[in-house]
Amino acid sequence: MIDKEQKLAELNATMHDMCACALKEHAQNVVPGKGNADAEILFIGEAPGKKEDERGEPFVGAAGQLLSELLDTINLKREDIYITNVVKYRPPNNRDPLPEEVADCWLWLQEQVRLIDPV
Repeated sequence: MIDKEQKLAELNATMHDMCACALKEHAQNVVPGKGNADAEILFIGEAPGKKEDERGEPFVGAAGQLLSELLDTINLKREDIYITNVVKYRPPNNRDPLPEEVADCWLWLQEQVRLIDPV
C-alpha cells in the first residue's frame, strides 16, 4: 500500500509534466507543496513569488520568513504543517493569478487537500 507521503511526492513530481497552466511558459520551476503529509494544518498561498520560483519551494521569500516567525509564536514548526499555493507557477511580474490560471491548477490543489486531509 502506498502511504500518503509517497502519494504526495508522486503528485508533486507529476505536476510539471502534466499541468496545463499557461504560467508554466514563463516560470523557472513548478512550486508544488512541501511539508508534513500528516499535517493537521494546511497553509494555502495565492501564488509563488520570485524566490519560490527560483528554488521550486513554497514560502521561502519574505512571506515565508513572516510565516516562520508567526509559526514560532504559536510553537509550530514548518515540519508540523503543509504549505502550498493555489497556482503552482509564478505569474509574470508577481501579478495576481488570472481566473483561468487558478482553474488550470485547481485539480492539483484539490488533490493535495484530499491527500493531506487537514483537520
